[in-house]
Amino acid sequence: MSRLLMALFGVLPLLAAAQPLDFLHWWTSGSEAQTLAELRQTARAAGVPWQESPVAGAVNANTLLKTRFLSGHPPALAQLDKAVAVWGEAVPLADLSEVAQGWRQVLPTVIAAELQYQGRTVAVPINVHRLNTLWSNLALLQRHGLEVPRTWEAFFAAGDRLKAAGVIPLAIGGSVGQKFSVFADVVLGQGGPQFFRRALVQGDAALLAGPEMLQMLRDFKRVKAYTDAGQAGRDWSVATALVIQGRAAMQLTGDWANGEFLKAGRVAGRDYDCTTAPGHGALHYFEFDRILFFKPASAQQADEQKRLAAALMQPADSTRFARIKGGIPVRVDADLAGFNACARRSHQDFKAGSANGSLTLALGAQLPEATHGAYRDVISAFWASDRMTAEQAQQRLLKASRVID
Repeated sequence: MSRLLMALFGVLPLLAAAQPLDFLHWWTSGSEAQTLAELRQTARAAGVPWQESPVAGAVNANTLLKTRFLSGHPPALAQLDKAVAVWGEAVPLADLSEVAQGWRQVLPTVIAAELQYQGRTVAVPINVHRLNTLWSNLALLQRHGLEVPRTWEAFFAAGDRLKAAGVIPLAIGGSVGQKFSVFADVVLGQGGPQFFRRALVQGDAALLAGPEMLQMLRDFKRVKAYTDAGQAGRDWSVATALVIQGRAAMQLTGDWANGEFLKAGRVAGRDYDCTTAPGHGALHYFEFDRILFFKPASAQQADEQKRLAAALMQPADSTRFARIKGGIPVRVDADLAGFNACARRSHQDFKAGSANGSLTLALGAQLPEATHGAYRDVISAFWASDRMTAEQAQQRLLKASRVID
């Protein structure tokens, strides 16, 4: 976020907040709408007035959020996909510490830490999403004599056979985020968590400019050959629908897709599979849905925010949100009854990764906003261009690692 925007945000007066609490978000797919209905019900049960401001796409939602602060009409709550410091450095945040006193005992350490800004709890976690999942239509693969690919070479071989048969091997949407997610899957699957962290998070120049990264960029671009021309403007949920309908064989995306399969009545292990991305084994690359609370404009709003935060963290409610949305619960004491095989596998790998140190938080939550944006721009341009070479993309990626806020 630019210093200019931060300065503008810092001098904005806190206007009297209109009731009910306004929640800005980008949950617009079918399963996400179900999750919103549950959130709405939880708020009303807690006696908290509630309204929603939906925006299609995270980028658009974040842009509108900035605009609303600049115009003096901020929401009380917003969906968050970045480190809380990105907003905490720019606008006043709420203090939920009073109702969050016992949260550290029931939340994974990495998640509890991501809810803090300057020693205060300012956000509420909703559920954990595994990002590195390969979703496969089992009937379609079996029809062509294929198994779910576990390595990148097996993926390319399966893609060649499917493509020759007139089937879309990999469904993907048009957003930059979907392409960048595939790039992250390639780097994490081929380089492992330490390489991933050193190269992309720490910006190790030797690794970014080295032969391993060059090959990863080539393989990332190779993936494009197994996608279709209709991806421009396509939402992730439409790509998931292609797999559900048997028009595409696979999709690489987060486990929010699980919610779409569940909504369509599909059964994991019978109709579809949810393995990790090629080369990932049991690695767990994740982000988590959270709601950021902005500084209340009145004592009444402060009370409503605290009541809502407490209600959202209740065990039954927290578990229900995760089951509908397709992820796993944020609470370590959650009951997994009713969760399908995909969620159980994710939960098992999350616990194992937390214990052995291989758990990897999403790049967007680890990097400064400008660095993350610069990386995404390079990868998006490389995917789109038929003329940019992997060597050119590598040099641009190295320069992007030096971009800071």
